[in-house]
Amino acid sequence: MILMSALQTLSELLTTISSVWRRSLRVVADGHPSLQLRVHLTAPHARAKTREGIRSLGIVSALVANYRKKLNRNSYGQLYESRPYLEAYAAHTDHRVLKDAHAAVGGKWDALGRLQFDYLVANGLKPDSKLLDLGCGTLRGGRHFIRYLNTRNYTGTDISWRAIDYAHHLVMEENLAAKEPSLIYRRPGDAFFADLEDACFDFVLAHSVFTHLPPEFVEECFAAVGRVMRPSGMLFFTFQHEAEHRRRDLKDFAYPSRLFADLADRYDFLFETRNDYNHPRGQTMALLRHR
Repeated sequence: MILMSALQTLSELLTTISSVWRRSLRVVADGHPSLQLRVHLTAPHARAKTREGIRSLGIVSALVANYRKKLNRNSYGQLYESRPYLEAYAAHTDHRVLKDAHAAVGGKWDALGRLQFDYLVANGLKPDSKLLDLGCGTLRGGRHFIRYLNTRNYTGTDISWRAIDYAHHLVMEENLAAKEPSLIYRRPGDAFFADLEDACFDFVLAHSVFTHLPPEFVEECFAAVGRVMRPSGMLFFTFQHEAEHRRRDLKDFAYPSRLFADLADRYDFLFETRNDYNHPRGQTMALLRHR
């Protein structure tokens, strides 16, 4: 309905504009919501009319774009209704990586990638540290860690095979292959850390991971992560803080800090929230370590 109305409005608009142009009008549509106009004008009143027309075309383009977004939301909604959550989330991410590998992991590619790197270095990460980047995505932060860490000291895992595929491509593109990072695709539903050695990592990072996990998978991670952390190891993770747990959207979850504190007690960890991480979208940084 919205699309038909937009097309009707566009047709009426073009008829009106053509009546006042003295020379020519060409409208080029390239299959995207935006339309390009090329006009030749010879009178001030025609230029004014054209400005009005371009503003109207902007409105029509916005209507079409919103219609397409609504279709995407509906199709994604059907995806989450028809598949187990992790499978749906992985497929959703695969699709987003195809569209834009940087935006697929939350955008702010340069700023957030550097932010997480600087934070771990400030909290003790050294070149000889071993790091597990849980939910590494398309290496927004990973590329900085790989460059900094000694050879074979970076491991990244993700449940999106397209994200891991892009990560391999990025390693080659940024001349990081000599660092021999381990990039692991974990199929949705596989156990956390199933293919990793015991007591291997000094640092585990879960940046914007629990923001996309329901509670049962957060607990699964807490239950298993101690196995891969060295006795002095630390898990840093971000979460969206709210007074009560709730699902905010198809793939966005908010949690009270007490939920993580309770899980920490259950699995024999020390837990603390940090106030020194300036995430641009307001996520809270937290630390988990062995008692």
